Amino acid sequence: MDSILLKNKINHFWEWFVKHEKQFRKIADPVATRELLDNQVLQFGIFSWEIGKGQSKPHTFTISPNGDEKMLSRSEAIIGEAPELPHWRFFAAKPAQDWNFIFEMFDSFMLQQTIDAAEWEFIFRMTPDRKLNVFIYTENIDFLDADDKLRAADYVLNQIIGEMDRIYYIDSVSFIEILDENQEEDLKLLTAFKLEFEKLLDELL
Repeated sequence: MDSILLKNKINHFWEWFVKHEKQFRKIADPVATRELLDNQVLQFGIFSWEIGKGQSKPHTFTISPNGDEKMLSRSEAIIGEAPELPHWRFFAAKPAQDWNFIFEMFDSFMLQQTIDAAEWEFIFRMTPDRKLNVFIYTENIDFLDADDKLRAADYVLNQIIGEMDRIYYIDSVSFIEILDENQEEDLKLLTAFKLEFEKLLDELL
C-alpha cells in the first residue's frame, strides 16, 4: 500500500473511531459493532481486533497482526497515529495479561474443554540468529489435533509475554512428544516462562 494512501486511510480511520468511540464503550448491539469495526480494520489487511477492559484507562482497543511480523509494522503505523482519548488505551499487538493460566478450547467433537497451562513445561533453545525456539511438554491437551495445539500455544504465549515479543523474539514453538534425558533435566514449569524469558531478553539485547 502506498505510504501516502496508507497515511490518509489511517487518518480517516481515527477520525471515524473518535466519532463512534462512545458506541464502542457501551456496546448495545455486538453484531452491528463487530461489522462496523470489521469494515474499517480489514481495509488495512488481514488483522483481527479486540476491545477489552483496561487498567490505566477503562477500555483498550487492540489491532492484532495475527502473529505476522510484516503486518506488525502496519499495525504499529496505525496505532502510532492514535489520538489521545480519556477512555482508551491502544495496542498494535495483543498485550500480555495477568491471568491464571486457565483457558478453554473446543475439541474435535466440538465440546468445550478447560485447559490448565500451569501444568505445561517448557525448554528454551537459542537459534544462530539469537531468537528462541520454544519446546513445550504437556499431557493435558491430547484431545487437540496438531494445528489446535499450536493455536493453543500461541494463545498462551501471547497471554504471558504479549504478541509483539512473541513475534520479535520467538522463532518457533513445538511440542515434545517423547522426552529424552537432556530435555527432562531442562524442563521448567510454564508459570516461570515470563521470568526466564525476561532473563534471556536481557542477554539478547
